Order: sequence, then C-alpha cells, then structure tokens
Amino acid sequence: MLQLNQLLERFKNLANTEKVKKQLIVEIFERNKIPININQISISKNTLFIKTQPIIKTELLLKKEIILNEISKIKSLATVSNIQ
Repeated sequence: MLQLNQLLERFKNLANTEKVKKQLIVEIFERNKIPININQISISKNTLFIKTQPIIKTELLLKKEIILNEISKIKSLATVSNIQ
C-alpha cells in the first residue's frame, strides 16, 4: 500500500507547471528586450494576457509575430496563439 506522501508526490508539480510556463514566456520577452515580470502574465485558453504600461504593450504588439513564433516552438506553450 502506498503512503499518503507517495500518492501526493504525483500532484506536487501540477502547480509548478503554470509557473514554469510563465518563466519561459518571461525569458522570451527578455530576449526581445521587453521588460515583463512573471506577475504581469496570465494565460487563459489560447491567449496570453499581459498587464503592463501602455508603452510596453505597444512595443509588445510591434514584436507580436516574433514572440508568437518563439512561443510556438516550445511544446508546452504551443497552444498560445494570441497576446493581449
């Protein structure tokens, strides 16, 4: 019979997957010189929502195609198809 901690070990990384995805997105933004931190990102269905200043959003929209192309290359983020 499995111990409770062994059983719960399977679910330990479920919460971290969202954090890992957000960290990967932050790294993509950093490579494109867009200052975004992990707290400004939310993912809902196929859309990536960024809460930031309008000037940064404008820069983001200018580089939207490049960023979406880089995001699509990452298997766990391949479903993201829009940025708002």
